[in-house]
Amino acid sequence: MNAFKATGEVASTAIDAMKSTPLAIALLIVNIGFLTFSTYLLGKVAENASERNKTQMELVATLVKDIRDCRQPGDR
Repeated sequence: MNAFKATGEVASTAIDAMKSTPLAIALLIVNIGFLTFSTYLLGKVAENASERNKTQMELVATLVKDIRDCRQPGDR
């Protein structure tokens, strides 16, 4: 609980210090928005990469099965 209180005090102090410079507050808000958007975008990229890898593994498994089925009894 003390960590939350300390974090709140630091945030309050930072906001009080920036009240005289609205440009700093605007820059902070833009940076937070950018980080949020970047996190969302990277999550979507990772999700798509995971789906693509799953599809590729299924394709490779199908190809390996098809190749095994094409072997002749005497082939190694």
